[in-house]
Amino acid sequence: MAKKERIKPYHSLEEIQMRKEQLDEVIELENEEIRRLWVQLTNEDQEMSRGEQITKYIKYGMMAYDGMMLLHKLKRSYGSILNIFRR
Repeated sequence: MAKKERIKPYHSLEEIQMRKEQLDEVIELENEEIRRLWVQLTNEDQEMSRGEQITKYIKYGMMAYDGMMLLHKLKRSYGSILNIFRR
């Protein structure tokens, strides 16, 4: 982000307009940087090889299985999923 600058008093409309244009340029540069980083984050999946994609799906499957087993153990311990929040 841009550093905060001390606000100087403006004495004319031209000075206000120039400052507005400067701020617009800074905002546009920051928006471009955010867009570039967002594209870099979202395009990462497309660059994976087939083996990496399969590994990712196996990992997600294992996480889902682990979550289901956790729910099963909690249900067995507390009698009902809703009773977990009552204690």
